[in-house]
Amino acid sequence: MRTTCISLLLAAAACVAQGAQVPLLAPPNDGNPSWDKDPDVDATGNRIFTSVSELMQLWPGTVVVQGHSFAPCTIPVGTVFYHGRGDEHVPTVPEWLAFDFEHSYFFTFGREPHVLTFVTKRALRILNFDGLSAHLSTESQSIIMYGEVRSGPVPTFEIAKRLCAWGVKNGIDGFIRMEEHFELIECDFESSFDLLASLRVIPQDERTKDGGRFPGGRFPVERPAGWVGSLPTDSRSEVDVAGKWHDRAPGETRVRVQYDKFVSFYDPAVTSLVESRRDKPREEHTLKPLSKADAQTKLVELEAALAQPWDAGSGVDWASIVHVVVERYGERIEVLAHTLAADAPHNSSSLSASVSYEIAFKARQQVLIMLAPHFTTSDTPGSGVDSGKAWLTPVVERCAATHTRGLPAGSLVTTQEVLIRGAIEDVMQQICRRLARMFYLTYDIEVEDKRLGASSVVGRSAGRGARAHDVARLDAGLGEV
Repeated sequence: MRTTCISLLLAAAACVAQGAQVPLLAPPNDGNPSWDKDPDVDATGNRIFTSVSELMQLWPGTVVVQGHSFAPCTIPVGTVFYHGRGDEHVPTVPEWLAFDFEHSYFFTFGREPHVLTFVTKRALRILNFDGLSAHLSTESQSIIMYGEVRSGPVPTFEIAKRLCAWGVKNGIDGFIRMEEHFELIECDFESSFDLLASLRVIPQDERTKDGGRFPGGRFPVERPAGWVGSLPTDSRSEVDVAGKWHDRAPGETRVRVQYDKFVSFYDPAVTSLVESRRDKPREEHTLKPLSKADAQTKLVELEAALAQPWDAGSGVDWASIVHVVVERYGERIEVLAHTLAADAPHNSSSLSASVSYEIAFKARQQVLIMLAPHFTTSDTPGSGVDSGKAWLTPVVERCAATHTRGLPAGSLVTTQEVLIRGAIEDVMQQICRRLARMFYLTYDIEVEDKRLGASSVVGRSAGRGARAHDVARLDAGLGEV
């Protein structure tokens, strides 16, 4: 599954194992070259990487409810939106738009249900709140509205009013939030859209549903003159169907994220959140402990980024770089974890030497496939004095720098791009480092007198797992998104 693949990928770069993780044996300390060091326990590079990789995708925001990012976006000219209501009138105040008809149809009501179809007449500048931001997560929105994090319910039209008041000052046309589907809060219909159609649609037969949510209710239903047969009866489920079209990458492609303006609360500069999220899985992270000073700092950063030209970034396709990393390593790391877990069904205190060897041999091949692009014929341990893992240094360095070595630097890159670049480098460093450690463990496993040592890599000791320490990092992230 795609979720598991990404989980395993990020677990390879995780800063700490989960509290329930059983400690596994690590390779001996062989002088630990400079590349072989654990990241700081509070490092957030992998969290920033995840946030970037999951923007405008429905499923991640459904699981990780509390968003931690402001993501400025654009919506191209010619993009179609829908608005469901109980009459034919074009809104003159901030209102909600749906990306797909099914979402808007659910919100039609009364005796004159209408769906209005709009098209953007210019490129729109939008701000996206990640997480389940239209339902359970309004923390980041409260920073825009009040300059600090506030909890508690706020009427939806009050949210729209306050967001749009801020948006007018900062050149933002609307705001994207997410519940069962993405929605757009549009601040000024006249300046942004042309009306394509205002259709009185067939009513929904929602007799089993509570009609009190909408003015005028959903029933009794009056069938159109001459209509034969049933009417749509489950528009609510169709909202979920349409939303799932955008569950995973590439996500909602009608929105173009401006990564050069991306603002993250996982920024190491945000110190007031560090203690509250330590040792907690990502789905338990929250902005509630954010200090007012840190909230103001990030708000000022966002407003400064929005004030810059919208083509001021480097032009680097950060989304594709992150996606390539996920594609290259995600499923392969999942397969590797499965290989090294092959002993799980066994209850015996130890595996046979032949089974241990087969597992270690297969794992070596899988790790080598991932590291092969970074090996040269000069990268061998040589003979004579044991150099430990140091001989793998050039391999790790090439691997870690694969996606960032040639990127522009200096004034061509915004502050926000520097943060994303650092996150990619952090994740790649930990992936490459852990793969190298595992390869070091199994490098000479095929030598006849080394085969007996295979049990120290994949076997069991006193009822405890004794596989490589790095596989613990993979296993620890299986439940993480």
